[in-house]
Amino acid sequence: MSRWKNILSVIFLMILYSCINPDKSKIQHLYSEWEGKEICFPSTMDFITFTTDDKVQYSWKNASYKILSYVDSLGCMSCKLQLPFWESFIDQVDSLCDDNVSVLLVMHPKDIKELRFLLKRDRFDYPVCIDRKDSLNKLNHFPSEMEFQTFLLDKDNKVLAIGNPVLNPGVKELYLKIIQGKPLQDKDKKKQVQTTVSLDTTTLSLGKFPWQEEQQATFTLKNTGDELLVIHDVVTSCGCLEVDYSPEPVRPGKEAVLHLTYKADYAGYVSKSVQVYCNAAGSPIKFRVKGEAE
Repeated sequence: MSRWKNILSVIFLMILYSCINPDKSKIQHLYSEWEGKEICFPSTMDFITFTTDDKVQYSWKNASYKILSYVDSLGCMSCKLQLPFWESFIDQVDSLCDDNVSVLLVMHPKDIKELRFLLKRDRFDYPVCIDRKDSLNKLNHFPSEMEFQTFLLDKDNKVLAIGNPVLNPGVKELYLKIIQGKPLQDKDKKKQVQTTVSLDTTTLSLGKFPWQEEQQATFTLKNTGDELLVIHDVVTSCGCLEVDYSPEPVRPGKEAVLHLTYKADYAGYVSKSVQVYCNAAGSPIKFRVKGEAE
């Protein structure tokens, strides 16, 4: 139990200090509730891939670690799935950990046809479980927030860590450290040099545009400190929004330009978030993209 407390304490602090104006009491409550909790699974779980409508065999029960991510039926399914990011993360896990880890993507979609379309569109060939009756959630009563619906489990299905590794690079790093048996605390992190940044805006407006047409915009970070600015990662709230940027460190007084590309899946109001993880005070730096796809 003490090991779980140490691990979840790290996760709690990571989530707490990576959020702007976090609800500390709510996060603390989640930390206490899920500490060492055993996840219960239905007696049967059916897995599919986009290449076939038939069930596929997926052996996951005897893995030393399991990464369980639950996706509910609320909101934008494409935004929640983040399939390209999951594919990249799963490939990284497989390359580092052999067959030691199983990834369980359990989905309770409101529209199964839409889910199959997204799996096919992104050519996501990793097995996923379509939980039509929402059985897994009914057994465990997962948190409603998307960032707290992913768990790292041990071989006995007990929670070691909470957080979505494809939405938070810090959580991703922690998951990989636990799986590989590496020390959780990085002694050199306190020595990392930080700088400061200023933003040209915190909200980018795309205005009104035809939903079939790809939209592009730029966002600028200016290094206002005395040290190099290093961008570690950029995470978007939806796979329909991509961000390109130079990996080169930015000198004091210079700017980092982030190039955004947005492709709507359908007409409607657009509100997407972007988080820039860097060595600046207040990281991750957050801004929002808004518009009206017609």
